Amino acid sequence: FFFLMIRRPPRSTQGVSSAASDVYKRQIKNRRIGCSLSGVVQFFSKNSLHTLKEWCQKGYAFIQSRDEELSSYFKINKSVKTTCIKPSGTVSLLAGATPGLHYPESRYYIRRIRFSKSSDLYQPLLRAGYKIEQDAYSKDKSGLVVEIPVTVGENVRTIREVPMWEQLELAAFLQENWADNQVSCTIQFDNETEGSLIATALNYFQYKLKGISFLPRLKAFNCPYVQLPYEEITEEKYNELRSNLKEVNAFQSAKDPL
Repeated sequence: FFFLMIRRPPRSTQGVSSAASDVYKRQIKNRRIGCSLSGVVQFFSKNSLHTLKEWCQKGYAFIQSRDEELSSYFKINKSVKTTCIKPSGTVSLLAGATPGLHYPESRYYIRRIRFSKSSDLYQPLLRAGYKIEQDAYSKDKSGLVVEIPVTVGENVRTIREVPMWEQLELAAFLQENWADNQVSCTIQFDNETEGSLIATALNYFQYKLKGISFLPRLKAFNCPYVQLPYEEITEEKYNELRSNLKEVNAFQSAKDPL
């Protein structure tokens, strides 16, 4: 669980504008920053909802004090909005966190990442035992794909285990206790058992959320494509793949062909 700072410095809109447009005037008057949270469900799997509420409220208060301090220093208006929940893709992956408030698709999976043969990461990953193969979709044959076994941690439920109503409640909880900007959330639902309840859900949650998206949960299927970015695996398969890996030494490199 971590604070993900996505902050545009307060003075980024300072200075002489090329044209004193209405847009520029609104930017000066209504400054915004966005401090997001990620890894929410990982934190929630180890702590109580009350603890999450305390962390959110204390964090929010700290951000308000820092915003007031920096705004005063730069002699600008305080930010009208300061916190959010963003979708968070790559940044969360780098930190090993679940994105935003979303539940993972699987507890154990293979994450495939594409990179060039000329990358300095190629040899260190190869020596560490990671499976690397030719990118099947690289037209000039210069691309590679590495497979990385990943787990999201103990006791973290997957999206298929969480009903639509619980996902909505978590989004509303964070909208109330953390985000003054909109919470970014896509609710997955079972079309057979929950599809007919979406209108009712929107009727209730229109007073708790600024916006929300819905996505029908797909049934498991045999995908015709190879080298998917994510591939669900079992715990046994994950342990098997991890047992063959060594620590990556990125400072030792050698440009050998694949």
